[in-house]
Amino acid sequence: MKSSLKNMVLVLFVITFVSALLVGAVDMVTKDTISETELKAKNEAKFALLNTTADKAMVLADSVYTAGDFEIVVSRVVDKADNTKVVGYAVEAPSITKTGYGGYITLMVGFVEENGVAKVNGVQVLKQNETPGLGANMTKDGNSLEKSILGAKPAEL
Repeated sequence: MKSSLKNMVLVLFVITFVSALLVGAVDMVTKDTISETELKAKNEAKFALLNTTADKAMVLADSVYTAGDFEIVVSRVVDKADNTKVVGYAVEAPSITKTGYGGYITLMVGFVEENGVAKVNGVQVLKQNETPGLGANMTKDGNSLEKSILGAKPAEL
């Protein structure tokens, strides 16, 4: 085949077209698995933030609220033996007012009630694209984000 602009463009088009088809096929094959894995991780985070397990508690209801373009999901977690006994609430939301260096950070915060007063029981980062060794340190146990909010009363924040 003689090298000409027409031939080079045709070969580049075929390579790009085949690559796009392969990427689309991989996306179709992995989409459901990725969704299931994300849902499982979110449910595990809900129970961990409320110091319980899936054996002892269940998510009774998820309420979705919108704030501008963002969705905030509030999950009510109840005791499996007595679904009228609320274990706590897990709130999943992106950082609405501030972004990190790598974009929005999605957090899940667990709230429990003790002696009639609500408090923050835990916080977990679900999604982040921060610089490793700097902003990504927020995912490590005992980080400054966690220390600054654990035990805080929402009414006082």
